[in-house]
Amino acid sequence: MNPSNRPEFSRPVAVESLTGGLAEYDIEATEAERQALALRLDLTSVDSLTASVRLWPEGGEMVRLQGTLAARVTQSCVVTLEPVTSSIQAFVERRFGPGEGVQDPQDEEVAWDGEDPPDAILNGYIDIGEAVAEQLSLEISPFPRAPGAEFRGYSVGAADQGEAGPDGPFSALAKLVKKET
Repeated sequence: MNPSNRPEFSRPVAVESLTGGLAEYDIEATEAERQALALRLDLTSVDSLTASVRLWPEGGEMVRLQGTLAARVTQSCVVTLEPVTSSIQAFVERRFGPGEGVQDPQDEEVAWDGEDPPDAILNGYIDIGEAVAEQLSLEISPFPRAPGAEFRGYSVGAADQGEAGPDGPFSALAKLVKKET
């Protein structure tokens, strides 16, 4: 792996080291790695990130990764912008194959109910830290909310109290509902 383009949480494992079968790794992000991941994932902070993963050869040149990650992240509430802290526990599973044999996912149709195509083994290495970081990115809430935070939408012409104004997009519908009741 080229050190100049390593991801924030990089833990490369040489595929040739897996000749003995199953290999187990416990990894933990340093403070600097957590800060860099928070920036990459647009989080207030990544307070902790650990993972336990297993790698083993699987049929030919394929390698399987399975494991779990545990993280604690802080995001901004989408309503109030208050800090929202979440604990994340997730399963990580990937298949890796030789780089030249792995097709670009855009070049093939992927079955929704099938297994994902394998990720590429790059220069003889699998980066288990990056696999964990990618799974973390999928587990983060896209719309975190502080407890009790409520969005009160405003319509066009609405008063500051959040009430529907006379020119709002649903004002005509509101008048019809009032007539029927």
